[in-house]
Amino acid sequence: MTSNDGFSEDLLIEILSRLPVKSLMRYKFVCRFLCALIKSPRFVYRHIINYNDDNTRLVVEKVPGYDEGPPYVLFHDEILVDLSNDERFEPPTRHDHELLGNCNGLFCLHDKNSNRISIWNLATREFRALPKWKGEIPRHKWVYQLNFGFELDSSSNDYKIIFILNVTDDNTRKDSVSTEVILYTLSTDSWRYLKANELSDYSFLGGQQSENTYLDRICYWIAWRYNNCQEILSFHMRDEAFHVIKCPDNSYFPNPILGIYDNSLHFLDFDRSESCFEKWVMKEGSWTKQLSVGPILGVLRALEFWKNGSFFIESNTNQLLLYDPNTRALRDVGLGTDGLFLHRYKESLISTEWEDWVVDFFDIPIPWHILGVYQTDFDSS
Repeated sequence: MTSNDGFSEDLLIEILSRLPVKSLMRYKFVCRFLCALIKSPRFVYRHIINYNDDNTRLVVEKVPGYDEGPPYVLFHDEILVDLSNDERFEPPTRHDHELLGNCNGLFCLHDKNSNRISIWNLATREFRALPKWKGEIPRHKWVYQLNFGFELDSSSNDYKIIFILNVTDDNTRKDSVSTEVILYTLSTDSWRYLKANELSDYSFLGGQQSENTYLDRICYWIAWRYNNCQEILSFHMRDEAFHVIKCPDNSYFPNPILGIYDNSLHFLDFDRSESCFEKWVMKEGSWTKQLSVGPILGVLRALEFWKNGSFFIESNTNQLLLYDPNTRALRDVGLGTDGLFLHRYKESLISTEWEDWVVDFFDIPIPWHILGVYQTDFDSS
């Protein structure tokens, strides 16, 4: 097929798919042909592959009360040197939202007033609220920890969201805990319970350092057994089953984070007593130590993985630092860490109107994950 100007459609896709979303949104109004092309699943997929190869950006979420102005800031400088080139965003509605995570340009938001979950494309400004879960947790129960994950299971072309809720009878005690797991599926546009009795022995750490991780249709969380044993829990979206992975050296790590680099699962921890970082990579089902560096003084913990194996660090003066293990360079990014949450972000054209094209689009398997953690009182009404 050729366009009106004589270009083959394949060539046009290769050219346009290397442009940012902002430019492509303008081209949609040039003619019907370009509008249909840019909205097509084939083009959206090609844009993810071509444009996002080296275009990871940093989105900072500011907790209310720590900073004035819009709560979301996108930094366009991918090497984080010129922070003046930023873009600030208001939530898509006036409700009190928090970001749970993102992947391929889509953010998942939690409305803290209504507990509604929504999907938001930051680049196109599309927004969609998902149906509310009609929970059956009794009113006297208290949810003190809630973990979250969402992705597209390309094996079944079905979009899924998972919640893991630690529930207790008394909000002052956490030794009497049950675990509830609920799952949303796109095909039914509804929520359902999953049996997960094996999770009753686990607790999850909230906050930035326990950001959930996804690779090859598997979600990963760092968790603690109530006998103080530290492990990694994985959830396989295909068979909807949980599995346990031992931490490196079967040891305890005070400040661990998980991340994906070079299509492998990585485990990073900072030992405050030794002021050293250690990083492991999962290869063929076992952990291999890849990095040991230090002592580095004045560091509190690792926060988030960045690009090319680098990672963000919080200093003991609450400044955001970036460490590059390839050059052994440590630099101050120029941001304070008080009230900040970090999100790696790659923009996309993926629509929140799933019904029109999601099955066609995901005939081509691509990696998906939007994962995050938060703590909240849960309203089951």
